[in-house]
Amino acid sequence: MADLRRSTWRSIAAFQRLLGEHAADSELLEDDDYVASAVPGSASSIINAAVPLDGSPIAPHLDELTRFFDGIRKWGVWIEPSATADAEALTSKGLVLDSTPVLMASTLDNVERDEHVRVVRVSMDDVGMVNDAAYGVPAGTLGDPLSCLPGRAVHAYGIKEGRETVSVAVIQDVGHDAFVSMVATLPPYRGERLASRVLAHALHEAEERGLTTTSLQASKLGQSIYARLGYRALGEIHLYERRP
Repeated sequence: MADLRRSTWRSIAAFQRLLGEHAADSELLEDDDYVASAVPGSASSIINAAVPLDGSPIAPHLDELTRFFDGIRKWGVWIEPSATADAEALTSKGLVLDSTPVLMASTLDNVERDEHVRVVRVSMDDVGMVNDAAYGVPAGTLGDPLSCLPGRAVHAYGIKEGRETVSVAVIQDVGHDAFVSMVATLPPYRGERLASRVLAHALHEAEERGLTTTSLQASKLGQSIYARLGYRALGEIHLYERRP
């Protein structure tokens, strides 16, 4: 379990690095202890965030992170729940605990694909549009940064109704791990298990590419979707957010 948790943290850092390298007008800040991305056009602490590397403390770096995120409307820092010194330092800087998703992971050898649903490759524009609508944020909050991610770096999948993309998921290959992000379904299509079907297909293709594990962050409500696919919970991860 400890190895899977470390692998999941590395995949989260890889996703943050990807945003910092490719999103429009983005900046990347990285050293041996953390990676951080800043995207001025997005007011999301998922997009503008810092991730510690291999369990390193984040508290010693808060001054430089605060300078790095200067002018960003919302930004966040991911930490382990057990990192009490980091939590206290973040709180002293004015950040508040925003969310406590659960890390989940699985091997890929037990994922079954649903052959009755047509899952297709979609654009990152589609992924952003569905995520903005699904999470009720202004258009472009997630969509604009995601639209800049190169197709060679991520694998985006979806289900369409006519010409409309209604459910999506993204896979980023990080070593042997298929890191899952941006899973979302448009509100009128919820309750039909579309997201789990998209993901099952995506993970099947990840296994065909030679990957062996998969990891993600799940909301409390979303855990059941992933548990049905064979994911197991590895404990919480905490996001502290700096708000306007």
